[in-house]
Amino acid sequence: MGIQIETGQRGLTDPVMQKVIADAVPDQPLESNRKMNYFVKPRGRRLSEYEILCCYTQPTPDWIPGGLDWGDWTQKFHGGRPSWGNETTEMHSTDWHKHRDPAKRWHAIYVKDKAEEWRYTQRFLKQFSADGQIRTMDPVWRDEVLNDYLGAYCFNEYGLFNSHSSASRDCLGDTLRMSISMIGFDKVDNAQMIQLERTFIAKLVPGFPESTDEPKKEWTQGAIYKGARETVEDIWQATYDWNEILWAGHQVHDAIFGQFVRREFFLRLSSYYGDNLTPFFINQMQLYHSQTKGITGDMFFHCLGDDAEFGDYNRRLMRAWTDKWLPRTVNALKDFMGIFAKISKIYHVTTPDAIETALNRVFDDWKEDYADKISYKVDTAALVKTVMSGLK
Repeated sequence: MGIQIETGQRGLTDPVMQKVIADAVPDQPLESNRKMNYFVKPRGRRLSEYEILCCYTQPTPDWIPGGLDWGDWTQKFHGGRPSWGNETTEMHSTDWHKHRDPAKRWHAIYVKDKAEEWRYTQRFLKQFSADGQIRTMDPVWRDEVLNDYLGAYCFNEYGLFNSHSSASRDCLGDTLRMSISMIGFDKVDNAQMIQLERTFIAKLVPGFPESTDEPKKEWTQGAIYKGARETVEDIWQATYDWNEILWAGHQVHDAIFGQFVRREFFLRLSSYYGDNLTPFFINQMQLYHSQTKGITGDMFFHCLGDDAEFGDYNRRLMRAWTDKWLPRTVNALKDFMGIFAKISKIYHVTTPDAIETALNRVFDDWKEDYADKISYKVDTAALVKTVMSGLK
């Protein structure tokens, strides 16, 4: 009904107007649901701050439940491809909005964590420099291994970062997009930390090259990273399916090749060559790896692998992708074995017995954390034997 105001008085001071307003108020509330985000299904008993701020907040396909194809977003790409298409992945899901980051991180939390990490990095580097700790580092390890080979590993991380660009665009849910973006940014952060270490050493050691020319040449032309380079290039540039990109990059290549290079080579061996600088950065990278493991585990094992309708199909697809990418990753690790010919021999540290033990740790971890969860049958002893054949 319309309310006619015949005087200049406001409703609060006009008894007649107050009655008109009161009569116009319905007996029952127009909206009985007083709960914000009532349409979001919480992972726990109640909606978390992360879910309230991140769920159904970005444009997503309107042909999946909960999708909202709205906002300043391209409607068609050149050639007629729509904003989103179910052809972008072979995976199927009854709920593409089901994923949650186990750490419940969103933009502000992520930025806060990065700022804290930079502050304690500054404090560490200041004290490292003031103490003159660089003097304990073996010159060959510093000038050849860290400069050339840790520097070249920077491009492995940068390539994996770039592979997330299409995955973050093509994914079919807003929490997926946020998680994929964050684990991609962690990869470029790894690359930046490696270059930060090289730049820092260049300020302490006259003649140490700050330029990335030598590491880039090693990555693009060298034999040690040949298999890794070809694998990363194909994950980034030759793979269309955004779920396959994530599976190949994180569940296979990084979980095996990345873990050996970071944890079993640079982190484990640094102290034997008087290097207590590199472990500081590698441990930050390992934190990112652990966080990514939680995110991708929720994506693939909980959401897709346990999907009520498509779980069995999705797990078969994961096993097929593993068949495709595991041999390439094993070959990349086999090529990397050539690095042991570049460093001095330390018995039971860099000799074949220790290398084999380290490889067993990596493959046993991968089998337990990834392969077993999709019922993938693998002979880890045979994989270790193949990698060991690359020792010079």
